[in-house]
Amino acid sequence: MLSLLAFWVIAWLAVPPIAKSQLQKIASEKLGRQVTVGKIDFKPWTLELTLSDLRIATADGGKSQVAINRIYADAELQSIFRLAPVIDAVTIDAPAILLTHQADGKYDIDDILAKLSAGPPPDPNAKPARFAIYNIAINGGSVDFDDQTVKRKHELRDFVLNVPFLSNLDSKRDINTEPKLAFVLNGSKFDSAAFTTPFADNRKTDAHVQFKGLDLVPYLGYIPGGLPVRLQAGSLDAT
Repeated sequence: MLSLLAFWVIAWLAVPPIAKSQLQKIASEKLGRQVTVGKIDFKPWTLELTLSDLRIATADGGKSQVAINRIYADAELQSIFRLAPVIDAVTIDAPAILLTHQADGKYDIDDILAKLSAGPPPDPNAKPARFAIYNIAINGGSVDFDDQTVKRKHELRDFVLNVPFLSNLDSKRDINTEPKLAFVLNGSKFDSAAFTTPFADNRKTDAHVQFKGLDLVPYLGYIPGGLPVRLQAGSLDAT
């Protein structure tokens, strides 16, 4: 008992600073951007891990391309026996993304995509990683998209994604999953729900999407100029 307690204490004290240092170093090298983490908290007795204030800098380092207030994961001991990660809960709080479509047609994250694609191609014969994740939640997400090609800025706010269960383990493939997705895009509210078994052989899915009063003005710049009519304004409802 004393040896187990000593192990817990050592892990509790040693894992956070080591994990923080290695995460910042490896992620910065892989992305070619500065990656910082404010704090990591690890509870070995419950296998709970919390990352606070995760940030990926813009190319010039002046802003955060991606900023996440908190990432929380609660792993289960059965991960050891199943030889696959079994996570009881994953929560991402207040993720914020900045994205720019530049006037020359390039995106300000093209350098990141190039770094990620520079590695060896995946093995087409490799089996997908086995996993089971419960209670997946993204809360309060936001995206600021500056499309300079049409001189229009788009704002996504109050992004919420809830997935009660997701697994590709053989014994769990036929369990139904009911995800929920909601957000506000340029002031218009969207809400949706689905009923799916994504890893079953039939991949049966039913979905419901609803939005009211969708303002079409922010999207007028994407309508081809050769059309015989020119839309000035409008709104759209759908269920």
